[in-house]
Parts: sequence; structure tokens; C-alpha cells
Amino acid sequence: MSVKSALLEISSRRELDLRTPEPNNPAGSAASGAIRHSAVALILRFKPGKEGTRLTSDMKVTSLEEFFAQGWVDERNAEILFIKRSTRETDRWSGHVALPGGRRDIEDESDLLTAKRETLEEVGLDLDKYALYVGPLNQRYVTVHWGGRIIMILCTYVFVITTPDPVPLTLQTSEVALAFWCPMAAVANPEAQCRFVRPIDSAANQALIRPLRELLKWCIGSLLFAGIRMPETIAYGKEVTTYPSMIMWGLTHSVVTDLLDILSPDTKHLRPRLPIASQWDTRLVSELLGKSYFEKTVGHLQQSIWKPQLDGKSVGYIIDRYYSSFKIAVTTVAILRCSIGSAIAINIMIKVMAMLRK
Repeated sequence: MSVKSALLEISSRRELDLRTPEPNNPAGSAASGAIRHSAVALILRFKPGKEGTRLTSDMKVTSLEEFFAQGWVDERNAEILFIKRSTRETDRWSGHVALPGGRRDIEDESDLLTAKRETLEEVGLDLDKYALYVGPLNQRYVTVHWGGRIIMILCTYVFVITTPDPVPLTLQTSEVALAFWCPMAAVANPEAQCRFVRPIDSAANQALIRPLRELLKWCIGSLLFAGIRMPETIAYGKEVTTYPSMIMWGLTHSVVTDLLDILSPDTKHLRPRLPIASQWDTRLVSELLGKSYFEKTVGHLQQSIWKPQLDGKSVGYIIDRYYSSFKIAVTTVAILRCSIGSAIAINIMIKVMAMLRK
């Protein structure tokens, strides 16, 4: 599917007006029982491939058809705007490659306005002035403890920069360390796929009691998440400079992969998204348990990628469900290891006792 066709597919979702699955809770009030919302902007630009019709100050496109009818637009030169978050102890996603966006405030009338406001605040880009709103990607539940608790609903909105000229970026340095445009072709390159190592004793798991963290480290080692190695790129920070390669993983990887799936739907690329354990036995058991599960649900997964779910569920729903079999795998390995260890210890004790009797 071409980039234009994919964007038209996303644009058609605007008519469906994806329903918020839970009432928004900007203030995070536990009493209300509502789930907090965050919104991000997935912003595309097209570097001019050839000379043609150019925008002027009194000319503004109002549809994708008008945009792609311009002579300078070259679908092969599509790029995505990424940021690298500043390093902060209080930020759950500190230092991550991300998309512009953030939490919805009480003053925000919609999640879409949140995405626009946060983009303006974080990178100084006025989307109403420089971009055309395309449509939403599927909403995504953000969970902790392997799908055990929903902490946030992430809403993603796609925009296209309508001018062939570079748009100005002014970074909010307290939130954003770098901003850069990355070619979509580089992100979609299968050779760029990699794994990101996430230790069990990382900050995200500090809420777990120490004995449980140690048990998980013993059985799992580290979690290996699907990632994309970003190319060396020109980045905008305190100064424009060439920045070394970074790994995109986690939520941003999931959102960008949702877009790539619309561009090139192919189920063989879906399974590598699922996190795996670094310990071989846990990985083997989870593979055996997850194989039949994946085969049964791949049809549902396909449907959830490019057919918006009016009940608010997204592709993340299926990945969260995967954790159910992963938990069983960890429990199974823990029992097997303890059983084998106990059997060996008992056998040694029996032999020692026999030697002492002699």
C-alpha cells in the first residue's frame, strides 16, 4: 500500500469518531475511577522530490487529495518527527525516543487538542499553521505489571506537514533533549529491527516487593523488547548536530509499527513485537505456550490493526493478552527449577547421610 493510500485509510477513521473507552481523568483523581489520557502526534513530512507547485502564504490545502496533487510531494521521501526525551528521574519514559505529546490537562477539550498543545509546547511546532490533520490510529491501553493494571489510555493522531520548506522547531529543553526527522524507509527496514534489553530491576519494576523482583530476575533474567535501531541522524537540540544511532522501543515502537502495518500488512512481522525472556528455559516455555495462542488470535490481531475498534480496544489488547501465557510460563519455570533444585538437594542429602552412616 502506498503512503497516500495508507493516509487515506487513516483519514477515513475520522468519520467513525473513535469513542473514548473510559471517561478522561486529567487530574488523576482516584476517587473518580477514570483512567488518565495522554495523546501524541505522529507527524509526517515529505521532502520535495522535484520542482513543482509550491505553497504560498495565501494557499492552504484542506484535504489529502489536494496535498498529494502538488508537484513537489514525493511519497518516497516521507519522514517522521521523533524526539528524545530529557533524562529525568520523575519521568517513566526518561531518555526514550518518543513522539511529541503528553498528558491531557483539564483545560483540554479533547485528546486531539492535547496532541496539538503538547507538540507546540515541546517542539514549538504549530500544527494548525503548518500541518493537515489526517486522522487517529487506534487507542492503546498502557498497562503495568504485565497487563495487570491499566494506568493510561494513549491516543495517537496523524498529521502531515503541508509546506515543502523546513518548519521551525524550538525545543522545551526540560522535556525534550533532541528532535529529529527520520526517513520512514529507514524505520520500515527489516534490517533495523532489534531487541531492547530491559532489566527486571529497572525503575519500572521498583514497585514490586524485593523477593518478587529477585524471583523474576532468577526466572526471566531480562525482558527483551522489540525495537528499531534508528539511523545516525541530524538532530535539533541546543545546536543542530549529527547524533548517533538510538533504539526506538516500547510505546513509540508500537505506535509506529501500527502505522507500518497499515502500509504493509504482513502478519509474519507481528510476533517479534512480543517481549521475551533472556533466560532460555523461560523463553522456550513461553514460546510453546504462546504458539497456539498466537495462531488462534492472529486473525483478531489483523482486524484490530486496520479496523478501528469502537469499544476502544486496540492492537495493544492482544499484546496484553500475551502476558497471560507469559505469566504461566514464568510460574511453570519457577516450579520446575524449584522442583529440580529440591530433588538434587534431597539426593545429595541422602548420599551424605549414607556416607555418614558408614
